[in-house]
Amino acid sequence: MPTPPTADAVRRHLYAYRWDHGQLQIADLGNLRKRTTEFTIPLLRELHAAGILPVLFGGAGEATARAQYLAFGSLHRQIGIFQLDQYIHLSPEPGSDKVLDAAIHRPEPPHYHLAHAGSQRHLVDPRLDELFYQRHFERYSLGESRANAPDLEPCIRDADLALVEIGSVLHAEAPAQAGYHPSGLSLQEAGQLCYYAGNSDRMSSFGLYGLEVSEKLTPAGELTAAACAQLLWYFLHGVSRRAGDFPVATTGMVEYIVDAKLPQRLTFWRSSRSNRWWIQVPADDARGEQRNRLVACSYQDYLQASQEGSLPERIVRAFSRY
Repeated sequence: MPTPPTADAVRRHLYAYRWDHGQLQIADLGNLRKRTTEFTIPLLRELHAAGILPVLFGGAGEATARAQYLAFGSLHRQIGIFQLDQYIHLSPEPGSDKVLDAAIHRPEPPHYHLAHAGSQRHLVDPRLDELFYQRHFERYSLGESRANAPDLEPCIRDADLALVEIGSVLHAEAPAQAGYHPSGLSLQEAGQLCYYAGNSDRMSSFGLYGLEVSEKLTPAGELTAAACAQLLWYFLHGVSRRAGDFPVATTGMVEYIVDAKLPQRLTFWRSSRSNRWWIQVPADDARGEQRNRLVACSYQDYLQASQEGSLPERIVRAFSRY
């Protein structure tokens, strides 16, 4: 549901790829007639209500990205946003109109949790450090994001929607993007993160934005359109390999109790379907619905808790939200 000509350029590459998605059913709904939140929100809500996962892609997507998370506004629960971008499009205080402001600075429910990856320090307002700290948000710089992509899988698994900017990818591999910023993730690294997003049973909406092309595609535009198509392919590949575990079902989950070396007993859960791990928010501190009381984690997190008697910073921040 994108806007031409960017969407059509991506389509040409995407449809030429080999499909390895099993019985995954995909329908192309065409291009958005209007790029406004007022037009897009009801459409996305209808798709969500029908159990359809919308995938949006195209050029500058500020209004569409807002519609992605505002479409969840009728749900009275915490909504998780994962954003992959070299910038953090968020104002330190209310009163501006950046992409994430309508989610983060809203005074009424639902409340949004933000996990951001790929940011470059010289492109980010340092005043956001305090906001991220106060709201217990997650932030993974470009260096942290590149160091070990699997470390980001749990935070992606806790998100309900993903906002991905092609500007998070190296300019050399996706040159038709805004600005001149040579650093970024490799396309392979970004593809792995998109696969994680697709493979999460909680992920209910995906957007890929930032492709800048003219009516007549240049080689740079073609290369970037192909890069976008590759990221979409890996997202769809992840969707086709979903295990149907939490929050779809908790059957087949194995319980692990850790009560040594820690001030309180902790409960970990492992899915026998996917071998993925969650940690349960301690009951005395838990508020809110069940889907947010199990926080995605890794096997290494379990080992750190059970053998070293400590918790990773990400888990501590997650507990602080309750």
